Amino acid sequence: MATESSSKSLTVGRPGRPVLYAMLLFMQCARSMFIVLISWFTLQITGKTTAVGGVLICWQVLALTIGPLVGPHLDRFQRRLLFGLGETTHAAAVLLLAVAARTMVPESVPLLILYGCACLASFGSLLSYPSSQALLQRVGANRLTRTVAFSIFYAQVGNIAGAALAGLCLPIVGIAGGFSLCAMSSLIAILFTLILAVDEEGIRRTRQGRHAKAVIVGLARIVRDPRLRIAACALMLAYASAHASNALLAGFARYDLKLPANLYGWLAAMYSGGGLLGSFAFAGWFSKIEARIVISVGLVAISLATAMLSTAQSLLSAVVWQGLIGLSFMMVRAAGDVMVLRGLSNRMVGRVRSNIEAGIGLVAIIVYLIASLSEAAPRQTFLAIGCLFGLATCGILWMQRRQTYSAGRCTIMPRKLAGKEGPGGLR
Repeated sequence: MATESSSKSLTVGRPGRPVLYAMLLFMQCARSMFIVLISWFTLQITGKTTAVGGVLICWQVLALTIGPLVGPHLDRFQRRLLFGLGETTHAAAVLLLAVAARTMVPESVPLLILYGCACLASFGSLLSYPSSQALLQRVGANRLTRTVAFSIFYAQVGNIAGAALAGLCLPIVGIAGGFSLCAMSSLIAILFTLILAVDEEGIRRTRQGRHAKAVIVGLARIVRDPRLRIAACALMLAYASAHASNALLAGFARYDLKLPANLYGWLAAMYSGGGLLGSFAFAGWFSKIEARIVISVGLVAISLATAMLSTAQSLLSAVVWQGLIGLSFMMVRAAGDVMVLRGLSNRMVGRVRSNIEAGIGLVAIIVYLIASLSEAAPRQTFLAIGCLFGLATCGILWMQRRQTYSAGRCTIMPRKLAGKEGPGGLR
């Protein structure tokens, strides 16, 4: 197991951290711009709000189906190279959409182009995100908790900046110009990767014939390691809350709170605002607290805030609960990422992280299906999902308690046996 103290040799030095944060900021800016722009473009092409979810779900479907198969390849090559390949693929898909938007009227754009580019961009993300996690582990090895927290903070800044920039692009430079700037953001992320101070020597290449075994090894590692299993379940639940907000908040704001579109935008932004506060607090206040405690508090808060959001009768109360959900999400995400990266050697990050992303994709698909089946009752759906989150939180807390109890027994029993057998211990 790799710890912060034992993995100092993996990092080159502190100068790599600011470059890493800038890389993650522009990567996330591109992702946020892409979501806003392709959602608007889909509405222009189809005129149906339900078609937006069908395009956005491409990432979850690919993460579930081919993500675990890609994972072993991510551990065979240098992560900077794979990150650059993923961002180049993402930029190429976005530029194809820009060409389509500039050369054709929206009504004549084939849906095959729309879904094909969405899948291509999602495939690029399957290469980029796990690779960025491996780079993060290398750069921040001697201060992993703080590095993870600040990386999430800057990624969240990129998320907000990307959404705002996409909104400005639509009336100023149009959808095609917005897609072009989105692609440029991915290319800028690649430039920061090229100057990133990180040592990638020692990457072991897996033999091609052992690919199937490598896929199973990543999943088996999560199942066997209690800490990885808890972190994976916590991350899946946290991301489920994010997808529930994406799927239900618009209908909740429009039909239950009777809010206009501009106030809905402020309400949606509070999730990111709470996330900023959560990541900053984790870096400053919570960095000295055990990750499992932060996960426990965050999961309980997510469940309560999601259920309480269903009781909101005004914009102010909805803003408070939405912000608390975002804050809790970032607490769980930061602590879960720390647990995963601490528990893995760098050459295992790709295949393990890809399996976790597959689980997140499965949970997201379930959340979107629930939302689509209960479109007319977002308030009741929020309450039901909050109750489901509460049950899942109880299960994760039970897993944590069991893991702590087992770890305590493993520590106490050898001492007792050693005392019975004398100074020489067991023979």
